[in-house]
Amino acid sequence: MTFSPTPSSSPPPPAEPGTSIDDSRRPVRILYHFRSRGTGAEAVHIAGIAGAFQRLGHSVSFESPTGADPFQSKGKSPYQRNHRSAFPGITDLFRGIFFELLEIGYNAVAASRIKKRLRKETVDLIYERHAFFLWQPSALARRRKIPMVIEVNELVGDERVRAQPCLSWLARWSDRIAFRNASLITVVSPHLKRRIVAQGIPEEKILILPNAVDEREYSYPREGKLRHERFDLPTESLLIGFIGWFVPWHQLDRLIRCFASIAPDFPSARLVLVGEGELQKELEQLITSLGICDRVSLPGAVPHTEIPDLLTTIDVCIVPQSNSYRSPIKLFEYMASGRAVIAPRTEPIEMVATDGEDAILFDPDSAEDLTRALRILLDDASLREKLGRAARERVLNHHTWLRNAELVLGSLFDLTADPSPNSNSNSHPTPIQFP
Repeated sequence: MTFSPTPSSSPPPPAEPGTSIDDSRRPVRILYHFRSRGTGAEAVHIAGIAGAFQRLGHSVSFESPTGADPFQSKGKSPYQRNHRSAFPGITDLFRGIFFELLEIGYNAVAASRIKKRLRKETVDLIYERHAFFLWQPSALARRRKIPMVIEVNELVGDERVRAQPCLSWLARWSDRIAFRNASLITVVSPHLKRRIVAQGIPEEKILILPNAVDEREYSYPREGKLRHERFDLPTESLLIGFIGWFVPWHQLDRLIRCFASIAPDFPSARLVLVGEGELQKELEQLITSLGICDRVSLPGAVPHTEIPDLLTTIDVCIVPQSNSYRSPIKLFEYMASGRAVIAPRTEPIEMVATDGEDAILFDPDSAEDLTRALRILLDDASLREKLGRAARERVLNHHTWLRNAELVLGSLFDLTADPSPNSNSNSHPTPIQFP
């Protein structure tokens, strides 16, 4: 299907309420619902896909308990409080089963708020970022016969930042209800698709979409500040860089130890850790204990808009750890910038990067293999250039938010226009056509 965005200078009139969208000149009115804080990497994801829908000529409005605008909050540190919202304080105050009861109770709040939106405006499509215990919006969409896309980034039982829910059985029940009600489910990895199929959801209803970048931010070689200006380092420094939050699952302590083990062999090499987080003091103490304070820089967090420029100063970019279901956004940003990348060899990453062609991949369970990867790229400038060039081409050709948005709408059109025998046509009785 070919998509052609409607020029924003002269938007066409919307379709009449209750009618199918069968005129390619008409935009689709999308309500994007999310229950999260809407900061950090999740806001980058939300803003990326929502912005791509808009570029295709559709309208997008947000509904969330925080009232966050992801276009403004994308990449914002989750460690900085938004005093206008009580949501962060609530998540800190309540833990375990008490917070889960609040999450369950949010179903009534979400349904009420979405109903209010539906009374005030026409919505052609509800797009929701999946959350544990959340099923009412999907039930409402089905009753109102509004197509719904649910985007899944994690599931109960998989390794995660927070502890597994105390009420895991109820979270799984909620997932089954929501997934059965959805018109289309998108996932960021094959692992998540397999787990949802195991719940009895038809395979054709699930679309694997790795994360992506906004190609406009990387559409030409960036001219950022020189490394000695940005990081106060010698101009001849060879920089190994990480951009993200200082949290346990990145295993930055392992990266620091691996760098310390090879630092004597590469006198010009410097490790730059850009970000902040709960482990900062521990990492600083580790750096001091290893005697490499003069070789490691922690410049703090930067606005997301500065990342493309910042990446121009780095020679080797690191994804220090991942797992079987994550699709790290930083991987796509690194590759789009034309940097040489080192990343763990996980299934979602191998969907995007090929070892020796556009990245160097290492065994995620082996510090020795990570050290080997560091040595390979620090030793070979021509290989760094080759890998960076191939990585940029691959991501900008295959992994952009605009392409993801096209695939979502194209898949949804196919499912609603020609429901399979296994699908429930009551959830979308009228064919939906998208420009």
